[in-house]
Amino acid sequence: MRTTEERIGLIHKRTAELKKERKKKKQRALDMLCIAACLIFVIGIGSFMPGWATGFADGEVHHTSGAASLVGSHAALSYILMGLMAFLLGVCVTVFLYRLHRRNERERQENLNDEL
Repeated sequence: MRTTEERIGLIHKRTAELKKERKKKKQRALDMLCIAACLIFVIGIGSFMPGWATGFADGEVHHTSGAASLVGSHAALSYILMGLMAFLLGVCVTVFLYRLHRRNERERQENLNDEL
């Protein structure tokens, strides 16, 4: 038969495990939401960019679709825009991977502490 202190300790341990599982589920849902938002953003920008870039032209449309119209008609502005977008995408991926690495390190530390 267990003492009251042992029962209280087991209750605290179980509630800590439940909180940790709940936190993991929330984090996974947030990660999936961020990944989906980034994919939608990249696909949307890729789909609409040729149309937006033709709006900056002098009224002439040399190419009607695809990336060729983006780069062919107005090279300087399009290159700057594409470079900026590539930089921002790189920053987002870097931040995401950094956070993922830090979270994995924290989980390893918690597992080591739990085993001890």
